[in-house]
Amino acid sequence: MTPIRIILADDHSLIREGFKAILGQSDRFVIVAEPQNGVELVEFALSTKPDVILTDLSMPRMNGFEAMDEIRKADRDVKFVILTMHEEREYILRAIKAGASGYLLKNTERIELEHAIITVHEGGKYFSPSINNILAEAVLRPDGGEVGELTAREKEVLELVANGHSTKQIADMLKISIRTVESHRINMLKKMKVNNSAELIRKALELKLL
Repeated sequence: MTPIRIILADDHSLIREGFKAILGQSDRFVIVAEPQNGVELVEFALSTKPDVILTDLSMPRMNGFEAMDEIRKADRDVKFVILTMHEEREYILRAIKAGASGYLLKNTERIELEHAIITVHEGGKYFSPSINNILAEAVLRPDGGEVGELTAREKEVLELVANGHSTKQIADMLKISIRTVESHRINMLKKMKVNNSAELIRKALELKLL
């Protein structure tokens, strides 16, 4: 049986080595390239013509979404399985829209990873159970149903915003950067479909998030 040729893209060497070791336990798979960023992913995808691309979404130089777009312009038949820590609804739906046939979290077990790759290679789709739940919610609540969409960190930031703390104070209290706090604020405004902090707090109160 001809091995499934795989590109494994991730900017963390330990992650790549870990999954390479997992897949190396079976003769069904062969890793043909290990790009460390989105630009390398595009280059290797076009030069090696893999059967399946395993890729993270958050990578330097070019993120996974952008890399997928570039690759699919040249090869519409390439199969993508997302392997990431992002389990937010917007990431999942955007990945599927970009052409992903599979979506797994990085804590996946070896059997599930192998099954996902084989399923996608054979023309199917595979999403881990937790991802399937989010997809089902997206179908049942296409308006984006705000409740439950905020991450644990975003909820922490929301509570501190509601208590009147500044961006710098929140950054100091949570031991994260100011830029990260601002990013969380922007994400919350988008998710809650509001335009400013006052509206955000009011909406959060209505939804009993505070």
